Amino acid sequence: MIAMFTESLNPKRTGLQVLIVSVIVSAALASFSLIRGEFSDTDGKILLTALSVAAASVLTLANGMAIERERSRLLAMPGIVVSIAGFALLIFTIWNDFDFDGAIKLSVSAIIASVMLTHWTMVSLVRIPANHRWLQVITYPLSGLLAAFLISAVWGRIEGGGIAQLVGVVAIVAIAATILLPILQRLSSPEDRTRGTRRVSYCPCCGHRMDARHGRVTCASCNTTFRVQSA
Repeated sequence: MIAMFTESLNPKRTGLQVLIVSVIVSAALASFSLIRGEFSDTDGKILLTALSVAAASVLTLANGMAIERERSRLLAMPGIVVSIAGFALLIFTIWNDFDFDGAIKLSVSAIIASVMLTHWTMVSLVRIPANHRWLQVITYPLSGLLAAFLISAVWGRIEGGGIAQLVGVVAIVAIAATILLPILQRLSSPEDRTRGTRRVSYCPCCGHRMDARHGRVTCASCNTTFRVQSA
């Protein structure tokens, strides 16, 4: 089912197209309002709608990268679906003057969940040496815990300064781990990224699917040459 969907629709290309259109619409509307000297409620709704579409497109783009590389589809596809549903519900509330409190909370919760899923997808794409993969592993629960805290706050389930401080600590550690992961990937060599495995099913540089066994291998997609070794 997922394969049929991704063959008929390229999330990365679609996300780029929608993002370009939404950015153009937002810029044109803002410029027109400044020239006209006034900003009506309708202008505000159109602008918020365009920004919502742009944000959904960014999340779709990020998840589309994983689908394009044929990796982490079980995270990427739900991330796309939940982000579209969340922002669609948010747009509904925008055009109904934010009168539906439950719908607002549900849309924000869905958006937070989609950001979490997208974050997990991006983390799964990182390839770092085996001795540093514990950092990649702990990033998933940290991101999930932060999302759970935020969703609970949206629904008014979090009270007290102690909880807020805990949320802050979790957010700081999660952000720090997220920043360190691509840095470690950049500093490591292709040999380091594949050490500890007997078989590599993707290129560590471009993500192209391949069946690399022990020894010297050249990627057919990016022409990168690396050596597969067992620990």
